[in-house]
Amino acid sequence: MINASDILHGKILIVDDQKANIDLLERMLLGAGYTSVASTINPREVSELHGKNRYDLILLDIHMPGMDGFHVMESLKGTEPDDYPPVLVITAEPGHRRRALQAGAKDFVGKPFELIEVLTRVHNMLEARLLQKEIADHKDDNPALSNVIQRNIRKIIQVRLQSVCEQTLQDRIANGMTTFSGSMPFFYLHVAWFCVWILLNTGRVGMPPFDPYPYGLLTMIVSLEAIFLSTFVLLSQNLIGKQAERLADLGLQTGLLTEHELTRVLQMLRAIQNKIGIRNDEDINLADADLEMETKLEDVLAEIERLKRREARVLRHGRKLS
Repeated sequence: MINASDILHGKILIVDDQKANIDLLERMLLGAGYTSVASTINPREVSELHGKNRYDLILLDIHMPGMDGFHVMESLKGTEPDDYPPVLVITAEPGHRRRALQAGAKDFVGKPFELIEVLTRVHNMLEARLLQKEIADHKDDNPALSNVIQRNIRKIIQVRLQSVCEQTLQDRIANGMTTFSGSMPFFYLHVAWFCVWILLNTGRVGMPPFDPYPYGLLTMIVSLEAIFLSTFVLLSQNLIGKQAERLADLGLQTGLLTEHELTRVLQMLRAIQNKIGIRNDEDINLADADLEMETKLEDVLAEIERLKRREARVLRHGRKLS
């Protein structure tokens, strides 16, 4: 699912030989929140720039010296036949629109520019482009799963990847050490190390023992290793705890939103029921009234604390009686 943030992060290229037009369009787009806006006054660079950056939308002027907008669209078709970007043509002449459509343009912006028109057409074209890319990226998804489940799986993976990217170097080292120390190769390495150490200190391999029984040096090394590994494990657990706290906050917010929406749905159903004259039994009315109450988080937490304190007093009182 494409959201507003995805659209605002779409890659846009402005192609116009007039620097004043480029500056005006850039101010419009940046002022609306778009974060990736590039420009060029040289139409011959468009194909190369698109090959490097894969723009999601190109705002293209028609009248340019040396190479007009029609030739630019033809060059894009020649270099990117399977990934032709949406082109929003900039023109002041209505007669060029049919030829531009035949050349590959998707929409038009007239001169002089109008803010609402430019932003609306840019938003619509970027949304269509990103939806097209999303469909193409996930055309091999499991058909046995619904689109909602597929989307949720992708969102979860994105959240986890973002969390990994935000880790510091120390966090990554701690996670790497914890992962390795909890693996079977780590176990096999220590078994081999201990066997070789003991064998070398038996005096049967032609060298004097450097750590005879009871292997005090080995014990010290293993103890130091245990201290460092414990530290790495604690660091990893702290990081996992932070991630779990974020997910718990997200789950809490989702639960509160769901409860609020369900309450509103029940209230609307009750209003519809009253409107069309459907009557319920008294017990059902009382149960519905409870469900239609807005549940406040602070009230729930306060009630849980009150019951915990009462239970603690009962347990202390029981112990005194016994």
